[in-house]
Amino acid sequence: MQIRHLVLLVITVQLFFACRSIDHLADTKAKTIRVANIPPDSILLSLTGPYKAKMDMKMNEIIAQVDEMMTKERPESKLTNWVADAIHNQAKKYFNEEIAFAYQNYGGIRIQNLGKGDLTVGKIFELMPFDNTLVLVKMKAEELVKFIDYIADIEGGPVSSNLKLVISNKKVVSLLLNQNAIDYSKAYLVAMPDYIANGGDNQSYLIDNERLDKNVLLRSALIDEARDQKILKADLDQRIVIKK
Repeated sequence: MQIRHLVLLVITVQLFFACRSIDHLADTKAKTIRVANIPPDSILLSLTGPYKAKMDMKMNEIIAQVDEMMTKERPESKLTNWVADAIHNQAKKYFNEEIAFAYQNYGGIRIQNLGKGDLTVGKIFELMPFDNTLVLVKMKAEELVKFIDYIADIEGGPVSSNLKLVISNKKVVSLLLNQNAIDYSKAYLVAMPDYIANGGDNQSYLIDNERLDKNVLLRSALIDEARDQKILKADLDQRIVIKK
């Protein structure tokens, strides 16, 4: 008898849901409501206040002085040169390896100018807000040439001073690496963001390459470099030249 009742109950539930109408979203409308002059929530402030104070103290820490305004431009600029050289210098310290050169994707530098005066931790966070790590990617000479061809195709970007490149019509005209031509019998280590090593900016051929990664954020590398230098300076040394 109990089984019969159970079967009847199941059938009744199925009929109930089968007969129900199902509502579907047919349209949406959006409206902007401006909210202003709302007093701060004292309870929320009391909860977040101590954390904000600690964060402000950390972000406002002065780690160096900027000697003069640095601007982000192609094919090279004082800001892009400083960033790439900083990555190269710190990569040598972190990994203790011979590094061909350092590259930072242009779009990863998120501010246009670094102003003269105090340089704070917070400003480095503005410059490099993403949590990309600094990696060394091992390349055969042919892959290195392909990578430098990519730099030529985008008409320059942040590279360290040990790469000298002349570009015309988005093609490499001349290339020196540490004052030498590329040795096709060698493999090279290039310092770069893991974003590029993972195939970003259409560099998918790098994904399976051997790499070294100590989980150091690029942002941390720039902070360490600024602390080491104390006074930030960068030169326009024609590391990348565009010939018309």
